[in-house]
Amino acid sequence: MIRFLKHSEIDKDRWNKAVSEASNSTIFVDFDFLCLGNPNWCALVEDDYQSVMPLPVRSKLSIKYVYTPFFYNRMGVFSKKDISPDLMKEFVDSIPRKYRQIDLYLNENNPDTLIIQKTIEMVSHQLNLNRPYELIVHQYSQNTSRNIKSAQKNGLEYIENASVKKIIRLFQRNRGKQKAVHYKKRDYYTFIRMAHHALQQGKLDNIGVISEGKLIAGALFLRDKERTWFWFSGRDNTQANKKAMFFLIDEYIKRHAGQPVILDFNGSMNENVARLYKGFGGIPYNYSMLHFTRNFYLGGLIRLYKAIKS
Repeated sequence: MIRFLKHSEIDKDRWNKAVSEASNSTIFVDFDFLCLGNPNWCALVEDDYQSVMPLPVRSKLSIKYVYTPFFYNRMGVFSKKDISPDLMKEFVDSIPRKYRQIDLYLNENNPDTLIIQKTIEMVSHQLNLNRPYELIVHQYSQNTSRNIKSAQKNGLEYIENASVKKIIRLFQRNRGKQKAVHYKKRDYYTFIRMAHHALQQGKLDNIGVISEGKLIAGALFLRDKERTWFWFSGRDNTQANKKAMFFLIDEYIKRHAGQPVILDFNGSMNENVARLYKGFGGIPYNYSMLHFTRNFYLGGLIRLYKAIKS
């Protein structure tokens, strides 16, 4: 039986045991990590926490909805047993009807065959690092190899333990100014707390590139069980000709090659970004986003749309 639990009803120890033992376990659904992005998240729980599904929730204009908070790469159902299409559908159907809009990233272990009408196909890219660097680099595209060689002539310095705040500031002052980016100040503050939490847990690699004594690019790699996420990055657009991000990613791959880890570029539906990841040998794979609206009066739907976009 699947039960809906309010945040106050969730047993933290049972929850963390369930998600840590799940075959598709990820840091994004750790109890404390979820609380950083959505302090009042709720959940669906099967029997005695055999399978679980976090539900980050919020309300605007009296309309309640389930959503994926910024910077959380995967949600969905987590279990140490195989997740069947029937179980997946049962979980989705168990989301309380009071939540009118559902926008929730699932994970690649969540079959969508019985809920296909309620999902959008997403694409990510991953690179297995369990080979020597010399073999991995052979999969780079000609353009990527050319940009790396160009970067290596620019006297760039790769550093570890770069300032998280400075990396975030690089993003804010450059790409963060684009209209397509919808992060607000509170979102950046939340992300800083998430990054420092991961840092304290020993799960964050905060990497920077220095040129002439100045940080011109940086990235945060979040280390999961068998996967490392290319979680966040920023660069100085005025220094774009130095190809610092090509240099950074290549150096990170070089230093972690030969390890039983999958580097997940946390793909993008943006064609240019996807091309960058493919250039490093990233192999595309699919996962789904749960996306549907419950029927209710038109005025409520319009208010919901405006609330989510605001």
